[in-house]
Amino acid sequence: MRDWMSSSPFIYSGKEGLKIKVFIKDNIILSDEFDNDMIVTYLGLRQILKNNINNYFVSIGLLSYHLTGKQIASKLVTKSILSGLSKMIEKKIIITNEIDKDRRTNDWILDLSKLQINTDKNKKEKEFYTSIDSKYVSMILNSDMKDKISIVRFYCYLMSTVSKTGKKAGVGFTAYQDMAKSINICRQTISKYMDKLEDKKIIHIYKSTDSIVDSKGIREIPNTYGDIDNENKIISVGRSYIENYGNNAKKIKSTKTSKTRSASAKYNILMKDLESTGEIRYNDNELKEIYETLLEYNRKYEKYEKDPKDLSIFSNYNFYKGEK
Repeated sequence: MRDWMSSSPFIYSGKEGLKIKVFIKDNIILSDEFDNDMIVTYLGLRQILKNNINNYFVSIGLLSYHLTGKQIASKLVTKSILSGLSKMIEKKIIITNEIDKDRRTNDWILDLSKLQINTDKNKKEKEFYTSIDSKYVSMILNSDMKDKISIVRFYCYLMSTVSKTGKKAGVGFTAYQDMAKSINICRQTISKYMDKLEDKKIIHIYKSTDSIVDSKGIREIPNTYGDIDNENKIISVGRSYIENYGNNAKKIKSTKTSKTRSASAKYNILMKDLESTGEIRYNDNELKEIYETLLEYNRKYEKYEKDPKDLSIFSNYNFYKGEK
């Protein structure tokens, strides 16, 4: 939740069984100081943390159980926990009160006071938190996904973009390109992670196929998403978003069909080839298809596109019919 909170996770019982809500600082999710292993370990440590108690006996088995529901987790998860603990100790984010110099066991007595949530209402700068459902973290870590450690962090980030209050609480609508800028992951990887989380029934995505036209030009209406528990609300908000913004902002059908994307990509390659070598890698039929596809695009959206495709490069061909 994006506000200062009680320092312990809260536990409640529902139809799904026991669930734990873990609060993680938003700035930790985005911090370069915390790598993916440290995020996983942080989530495990936060689950055992209680109000006003700072020192804990911690073992790999204990953290594995809180993160996966199993005392012995997979080698990948175990390695991630060990790495995360080691780095957090090295960075003095957590403090070891007793050190087994011979490392005969994977047990520690740890001071976790720096992981406590500051509930001081007089604090000048508020700290913002996101609530993470441990059930879904466990589902990710118990999955067969090879990149599940990275996906845990991405899932935490995704939940930080979800609305926390109001009628849209539980629903997010951040565009993939904006996510990419925030977490320095390419748009394709974000799309892949989103699809994997949806396939595992951890999140639901209401995918928009429409675009809107406004002062910024043509842009896609972002998908709406959130935990699978909020599926009905996600669909409702997504449909409402399309109806309201689409109709009021001169909604048009998305032009990013596979044919248009392909023609645009080939056009860009063609321009680079002409600038660098002067050679053309496409035959006449392919060039004609590129030209006709982009000509239709220019005609359809001439009112909205500030920079239409320059088609004069095709002027020496018989199929050329002009720019518009």
